[in-house]
Amino acid sequence: MEDHRIRALEPPKGVPAANMPALVPLLDRLTVTYGTTGFASGLLVVLGIVLAVTGRYGIAVPVFLLSFMTPVSLYFGYVALAGSSPMRKLTDKPFRLVSGLDDAVVAGSRVSVPLDGRWLVVRLPAPLRAQLAAQRRLWVLGPFFLLPGVIAPRRGKFRDAPVKGSVPLTAEPVTPGRMLTLQRRLLASYYLLGAGLTLVAAAFSIWIAADFPDRHGSLVAEARVVAALCVLATLGLAITALAVARPSPDPGWTELAVVSGPASVNLFGMVTVKGRTVLPDGREVTVRAGGSDPSLAAGIAATGRLWVLGVPRAGKAAKAGVPGHAVFGPVKFGS
Repeated sequence: MEDHRIRALEPPKGVPAANMPALVPLLDRLTVTYGTTGFASGLLVVLGIVLAVTGRYGIAVPVFLLSFMTPVSLYFGYVALAGSSPMRKLTDKPFRLVSGLDDAVVAGSRVSVPLDGRWLVVRLPAPLRAQLAAQRRLWVLGPFFLLPGVIAPRRGKFRDAPVKGSVPLTAEPVTPGRMLTLQRRLLASYYLLGAGLTLVAAAFSIWIAADFPDRHGSLVAEARVVAALCVLATLGLAITALAVARPSPDPGWTELAVVSGPASVNLFGMVTVKGRTVLPDGREVTVRAGGSDPSLAAGIAATGRLWVLGVPRAGKAAKAGVPGHAVFGPVKFGS
């Protein structure tokens, strides 16, 4: 008998993108969150300029504000104006499935896909590149695109030619072990980036403590405390990165059926879903999914399926995902 189960979240074919579970609430929330973050960071940049002009707080404090908040303001402002907000305006139109990709080429992290006489150039991290090479299809809406199982849209660019130095995107199956390894390496790189940023923050805090004109002011003591905390955070993040990047055995998947309500999006743009499932030992428990990857919770709500790495246990947290897809996140089972 043919298996008609929906194994991964995908846009509804020929139906407006707004019908995709949790997509519109996610875009609305991200637009507000990114816009607010960009605006607040911009105000701190202005404060840094004012402090630099007055000179009352030394040079380290304004330099810190300008160095950290300027790129933050520009980044989140760009994401809001060029990412989530424009994508939200296109949700009354359907995604278009582009499959085959026999002529697709890749140069580093950039994949060039031939489309309507032009090339759609998309930038993908290693796990998504591996998924695309194996599945050979993606969904396109204007300059935005999704891979199967993924809810967060990414923006590409249309060009007249592929990226220079590109080579054919070879069709290559991806094993669960390789996909998990690529995902762990990507996560480790984020931890290392966080460690670098906290180390820079520690250096700035030490400079602020040494540069502040009022040697007996409370800001001096606070800067020293922040510096110490940042050093500890740097060590913790670096150790975590090394632990996450360690090779892991080929994972075994446990598939569970889940009865859940719709996925919800909270104030910070995190997608969560709550439901009930039956564990392999026959015990019925509650399950809650949600975390850094919004696709996991949205996928569970859309498909009614949950894949857990290893054997799930009542009252314990576990790692979950979708086999063959760059989707991973935490789930928590009730007791």
